Amino acid sequence: MFRREAAVIGADSLQEHASIIVLSPHLDDAALSCGSLLAQTSPYTPVTVMSLFTSCHGQRPSLSARAFLNQCNARRAPALYSRRRAEDKVALREIGATGVHFGLHEALFRRRKDPRIPRFARRLLPELDCVYPTYRLHVSRGRISPHDEPLLANLERRVRLASSKHDLILAPLGLGDHVDHVITHQLGKVLSAKRTVGWYADQPYAYRAGREVPTPGGTRRVKHEVDQKQKAKLVSWYGSQAGPLFGGRAVPELEEYVYLPVRG
Repeated sequence: MFRREAAVIGADSLQEHASIIVLSPHLDDAALSCGSLLAQTSPYTPVTVMSLFTSCHGQRPSLSARAFLNQCNARRAPALYSRRRAEDKVALREIGATGVHFGLHEALFRRRKDPRIPRFARRLLPELDCVYPTYRLHVSRGRISPHDEPLLANLERRVRLASSKHDLILAPLGLGDHVDHVITHQLGKVLSAKRTVGWYADQPYAYRAGREVPTPGGTRRVKHEVDQKQKAKLVSWYGSQAGPLFGGRAVPELEEYVYLPVRG
């Protein structure tokens, strides 16, 4: 089991909230970004990780989606995502957290329905049917497609109904400009009107940036002291992603920063 210790993050202790809800864009983001903090908090405060984009379609993938599957040594997307969901359940169980999978398609696999595009053309060139046709020019640019705009209202309603004003919601800062991270960040901003929302620095994007992340207004930056061996063990449960993320090398030392709201 993942060894747990008392959480110590100064006066801004997470233990004063009824529960902690972490909004995770994908199935490994919460563990990468604040897994050690969650492991040390869960014995004292219930922790729920809500992962938003946890599924895919079984249609012919775009070139970018196929490249992603190759990186993961996967032949079929549905089988890969089934494995990823199973990995997440095991990892979160190890740290005493509850996982909720929203089942939305990840950006590379989101499709739109355009009756103007013939079916044979969509089969021949899947990019014609994709909300984000390529990774480099679309997914990683941080620009939310108009086809995704209805997502925010639906997500906001779903999270609001599953939470209360006594909970603390942690959302990603949206570092790295992956559009799924940006959407989840925007969700946090929308929820902040009716819920207590803090932030976490997205890893490994913060690590790759190599510089300090600016503190959002109205928050206090708190660095959590990470047991890196435990963190590496937690990340290793996400075997289908750890290799592609770090090029087959050992998991680097990923620091954990949260930005908690300052009380007025």
